[in-house]
Amino acid sequence: MGEQYILGLDIGGTAVKAGMVNPRGEINHFQSIPTNGQQGPDHVLSTIIDLVRAFQEREILAGIGIAIAGAVDSKTGVCKYSPNLNWKNVPIGQIIRESTGLETKLINDANAACLGEYFFGAGRNFSSILCLTIGTGIGSGIILDNKLFVGNSGLAPEAGHMAVLKGGPRCSCGRKGCWETLASASAIIKRAAERINAGTNTVLNDLKDSLSLEDVLKAWQQGDNLAVEVITEAKEYLAMGIANLVNLFNPQCVVLGGGLIDLNSEFCAGLEDMVKELVFPSFQDTVLIKKAQLGNKAGLAGGAGLFWNNIETLGDR
Repeated sequence: MGEQYILGLDIGGTAVKAGMVNPRGEINHFQSIPTNGQQGPDHVLSTIIDLVRAFQEREILAGIGIAIAGAVDSKTGVCKYSPNLNWKNVPIGQIIRESTGLETKLINDANAACLGEYFFGAGRNFSSILCLTIGTGIGSGIILDNKLFVGNSGLAPEAGHMAVLKGGPRCSCGRKGCWETLASASAIIKRAAERINAGTNTVLNDLKDSLSLEDVLKAWQQGDNLAVEVITEAKEYLAMGIANLVNLFNPQCVVLGGGLIDLNSEFCAGLEDMVKELVFPSFQDTVLIKKAQLGNKAGLAGGAGLFWNNIETLGDR
């Protein structure tokens, strides 16, 4: 009998990423297809089932590990709420299991990314890590003493929704001043666009109607004043949030991933020192920040890793 594989799936708002994962975390036959979430859960799940069956024709699978953004009940396999897909109480695990005959495990995407880095990536040599995914929002996962922290409700952590600025920008969750409204990729784009519209002189003026994160980062590297100002503010807020989390959990390592980190390796330069200046003095020597190693495959690797590695949860009574 050949090597066994778990099919890892990462269901996002724009794409479904899939790949066969072996016990060492190696990913084969990776592919990405559009989610087409606007067509509703029945259409999305039908597409995913067809995708699973195509993988089944390729290789014998031992199970399916699914990462999805939103509130997830891992015990029942139900997506309770996914804002990216506008899903409520969708029994993903049951539907896919009954359609494919494969055991299916479901987990929040940020926790899955954390587990991917913990099992196979930058956090694999540590028993306590904080994993942050800096993209459209800020996803977070925490491993404490080799256990996945999920909190009393089983839905934690939501570090991106820490309130850090009273009266700050409106967040997608409906509140104001959440951390991700100040330090995420979308926060950078929004802040730059607002200042361009306010008449600030910048090389980005001609791009204001189609501004991207890549545009702002490129202008930042060129020394454009507006871009430097916006990126500096984002890094300051990012450092502040990380310092708060270090003060709470004192992890051995902070792992940073996501689109903002992947796009520009220089963005993290000096960030560790900024965090050290903000943490409780007794923790300064323990601050270690590492770049995630698995990129956009961390979520599907972590979901699949649930089959290959025993992981206890902390909380979720």
